[in-house]
Amino acid sequence: MPRSSFWLRLTALCLSVSVVNTPYGAQSGAPGIDTPIAQAANLIGAGHFQQAVDLLNRAKQDAPQDARLYFYCGMALSQSGRMPDAAAELLEAVVLAPDRLEYRVFQAHIFVQLKQMSAADAALDVFKDAQVLERLSTAWLRLLADNYYRLAETDLALRVLDLWAKSDPNNADIDLDRGQVYVLEGQPDLALKCFQESLEKSKQNAPAYFELGRILYAQNQLLPAKDALLNAVRQDPNNPEYRSKLASVNLSLGDADAAIECLISVESAGPKVPNIYYILGRAYRKKGDMGRSDEYLAKFQQATAAERDRNDQVLAIDRPIAQAQRQLDQGHTAEARALFEKASAIDPNRWEPNAYLAEMDINSGNFDAAYPRLEKLQQINPDSAVGNFLMARYWFGKKDFRQARVYGEKVKISRPDNSELRAMLGDIYTQLGEKEKARQEYEEAVKLAPERTDLRERLEKAEGGK
Repeated sequence: MPRSSFWLRLTALCLSVSVVNTPYGAQSGAPGIDTPIAQAANLIGAGHFQQAVDLLNRAKQDAPQDARLYFYCGMALSQSGRMPDAAAELLEAVVLAPDRLEYRVFQAHIFVQLKQMSAADAALDVFKDAQVLERLSTAWLRLLADNYYRLAETDLALRVLDLWAKSDPNNADIDLDRGQVYVLEGQPDLALKCFQESLEKSKQNAPAYFELGRILYAQNQLLPAKDALLNAVRQDPNNPEYRSKLASVNLSLGDADAAIECLISVESAGPKVPNIYYILGRAYRKKGDMGRSDEYLAKFQQATAAERDRNDQVLAIDRPIAQAQRQLDQGHTAEARALFEKASAIDPNRWEPNAYLAEMDINSGNFDAAYPRLEKLQQINPDSAVGNFLMARYWFGKKDFRQARVYGEKVKISRPDNSELRAMLGDIYTQLGEKEKARQEYEEAVKLAPERTDLRERLEKAEGGK
């Protein structure tokens, strides 16, 4: 839901996650477990995201099955913009602690950021059970409602907001969010009422003033709209969207000077908010300054054309990626491959198609085709656990076991709980003749996946049949 402080609130929410189950029956206050998590939380709060990731990865070596470590890694990576890596961390957290409902909410949030809407919807499937939904901590209801809002599942969003209201009826944010859902549904009168109720509960509420002003402006109630938008700008003076809407109202009231004055401080945001240029162009035209008017209107055309090109580019690549992922889910590998290749042709530097295609080539033994894509993954993000795991598999398939070990050990820093990785490292060390290391890796793999008879057989063989 659009709001300027969303990421700040999300950060605070994630940093307040309660301590969850520790790996080997330890209590939540066990030394060596809580300390790195607390330190990582402080680092994330201070914006030191890579330091937090490094700290958590070191902690994983001592507690490879502590889901909290993966959750906080996902938090740090998402805050630094590394969404595919964050998604991988959240997957580990959910696998290790499937009952932690807040992990599923945050996982869905990451999928939404990646525009993987089907995956986000699947992550939230558990909440369609009313009894499960009521088990979710109140603190996480807002993010869950936001996920449903972004998935355009408005009925579910309203259901979650109603549940939140039962425990916190005086929270102005509930009415704000409910109003935004009604806007999405095309019900402005209901939305208007919600924004008014939100402001009755809290006057320090710039987003509600803005939303109220937008609706009043659309209804041609210019003076009430101006009053609401002035309040929004007073509370958030550097928000270009707020100032742009207020300038539009001023211009509609015939005050070109006020419109121009409103936009002076945010003119630099014009490339991202092209309406700023459009309003300035109209304002100067009203004042009779045709030269400056034409200059701003030309900037408006350039900015909107650039924005349209960016949106077209995003759609052109996001659509085939989403279609390919659905084809994979249905077992249609050939169709998925064609779509990933289409996406890769549009943007050769996009992570997802390169990763999927590299994995497909490795699975089929087409190592020559896989390598250029693996190189691209290394260029995009040399620290990605997924990319390094694929590279380890590549070198193992090429029988270069020393190179495979380098990448496998690199992955183990962040994924010590992965049984497939530990088994592959066991195979690598077997090929290198390092029997004790191979035995240790197989032993860890068996601990992580005790139901796997093939791993037990490899361990027994490494122990000499004992």
